[in-house]
Order: sequence, then structure tokens, then C-alpha cells
Amino acid sequence: MTVMADDGEKHELRNNMRTFTELDKKILAKLAPELEGTTGPAPGHDFKFILLPVSHKISESSEDFAARINKLTDDELGYITDLILQGEEDTRSLAEGDYDALVEVMEKRLPDKAAKLKRDNE
Repeated sequence: MTVMADDGEKHELRNNMRTFTELDKKILAKLAPELEGTTGPAPGHDFKFILLPVSHKISESSEDFAARINKLTDDELGYITDLILQGEEDTRSLAEGDYDALVEVMEKRLPDKAAKLKRDNE
């Protein structure tokens, strides 16, 4: 899947493993305190993405997912959006309704970024 990043460049969604930064870990801990200190689903297997474990393992509904996303600062939400636009964060595999919940939160808080995200996923 090709996505357009803020820099105007098209990027392919990468399926390779990425290493979480300290900011990634902080955001994951904020979204899913239940996972704090965990870096993956099993020892030796790190998470590839921030949103997927929250969507599939922690949140109980798209409303719960949206509430968790709303805990992020605008800077953190913008960072997540940039990762999505750069192909570093997967939204295609989120649980049903969670992508729409994410976009709805973004439309309220970061409308310009939400518009880019919606445009890139059409």
C-alpha cells in the first residue's frame, strides 16, 4: 500500500520490524497501561505497531479505543498520524470500527492531518 507523507513523498507500507522509540513506548503505555513494561506479545517478539495491540488485545469497543486515543496529547496524536502517513504504523488491520474512531478523534483535534489521512486512504 502506498501512502502520502507530510513531506509530499509517497511511501510503501513497510511490513518489516521496527524498533520502538522511547516515545513509542510512552504512547503505548498511555494507550494501554495494562501493557506497560511489555514490548511484545511474547518474550523475544516485539510489537511492530502501537495501535494494533491496543485495538486487538486491550480496547473492548471502538468507543473504548477512541477514549484511549483521546488520552494522547495533540503532539502524540500528530506523531501517530505521521507514522501512519509514512507507512510505519498499520491501520488497515485495526479491529472493526477502530479506524473510524481514530479518524473521528483526529477530525476534532487535528483536522488538517485527518484530512490528509482520509485522502491517502481513499
